[in-house]
Amino acid sequence: MKQTQFEQQHAALWEAVDAILQNRSDDAAALPALYRRLCQCLALAGQRGYSPALTDYLHAQAAACHLRLYGSVAERPRALLQWMLVDFPRRVRAEWRLLLVAALAVFGVALALGLLVWQQPHWAHSFIDPAQLEKYRQMYRPGRIDIGRGQEGDLQMFGHYIWNNVSICFRTFAGGVFGGLPSLLSLAFNGMHMGVIASWLSMDPLTRTNFWSFVVTHSSFEITGLVLAGLSGMRLGLALIAPGRLSRRHALHATSRAMFPVIVGAALLTLLAAFVEAFWSASAAVPPQVKYAVGGVCWTAVIAFFLLAGRSGGAQHAN
Repeated sequence: MKQTQFEQQHAALWEAVDAILQNRSDDAAALPALYRRLCQCLALAGQRGYSPALTDYLHAQAAACHLRLYGSVAERPRALLQWMLVDFPRRVRAEWRLLLVAALAVFGVALALGLLVWQQPHWAHSFIDPAQLEKYRQMYRPGRIDIGRGQEGDLQMFGHYIWNNVSICFRTFAGGVFGGLPSLLSLAFNGMHMGVIASWLSMDPLTRTNFWSFVVTHSSFEITGLVLAGLSGMRLGLALIAPGRLSRRHALHATSRAMFPVIVGAALLTLLAAFVEAFWSASAAVPPQVKYAVGGVCWTAVIAFFLLAGRSGGAQHAN
């Protein structure tokens, strides 16, 4: 049976359970029988491989019913490691289509505009103010020990990077509620900025080394967090545009639960990026060659994590 048929067949049951759980029904005595049928739906959804959004929605309903009937939580909360090392990468892989769109919006735009500026440098002024471009050039000039810092210390810049990076990711994620398009545009805008700046500074041999050695490590976490925030925002927007057989409220609730590991993972990656940027990337004590090597390791580790993590072990949490 296709998922749409399954949802249509059992929608009335799920609505009845919701009504009892939210105290909108006087037929609370029917909850035990409804709970048994709901558990059967949950088992079938997992067995047939229906979407994570649907299975999470049914799981949440079953846990709430268990709590109402027995006064205890159906299962212990998952350990953080199990949650982040299994659920997080699996959710990302389950959304590979949106992940591809989000990645293309960032890297595709960055590559296209970077090549344009490389071939025609004057185009850089069409995207970024010339005064700002000059500011970046001065920031990465040779002999600049405190790259991008002025006279502020590492700890202060750590706080600044957290505020800046988190605000960008939050806007990218939250904009997705409006049909997902603002998230996509935010990703493209950041890709434009990255591509133009990278190309502009790479053309100048006096700033090339400082720039790439500075960004190569923390960008693996920062850009990945941004892409995942955009992915989560677009998924929320699509849930409102095309809720399927669920009501928009149910679709948004189910999708929010499904995307929760992804957006938390994006937040942790953003926090890690801020830490690396503040205490490693700007350090003049570390040779550029070492930063390149560590950056390569970090990019490889991030890619390997999302490709391989969660494929074995923790199978009971797969859906």
